[in-house]
Amino acid sequence: MWEIRVVHVGRIADANIAGGVSRYASMVGGEWRLRMDAVPASKRGEPHQIRREEGRRLVGRASGDRALLALDAGGRPLDSSAFARLLGEYKDQGKRVSFVVGGAYGLDEEVLRASDKVLSLSPMTLPHEMALLVLTEQIYRAFAASTGR
Repeated sequence: MWEIRVVHVGRIADANIAGGVSRYASMVGGEWRLRMDAVPASKRGEPHQIRREEGRRLVGRASGDRALLALDAGGRPLDSSAFARLLGEYKDQGKRVSFVVGGAYGLDEEVLRASDKVLSLSPMTLPHEMALLVLTEQIYRAFAASTGR
């Protein structure tokens, strides 16, 4: 069983987005396992303090014997085929993957530096809940491509 973990900040408050994330996550199966994992949002006041605290929580939860992939608007853009190939390469290597998705203020620089890769879902800034929906859909799309579904 090959595992992808998506570690994100806070719960998904929008019921429609939460339903979409759950739907795509539930369609990933077979040899693939997709696990959603939320860390608590920071209650600190300043954005840089919030990013730092949430970043430590994200990396702490996502680290280990995994490739750490951060999502950031300034990261490397991939189309769906390239994203699927990237996941396929990690799977073929037996390397589990953790994606980290920041909260309302994004990811701290320490998280970006600690990541194996920094990827972008779009050059536009997406709300973190929307980023989770797009990410889970793309993971499902990569799974479907790998299994011929």
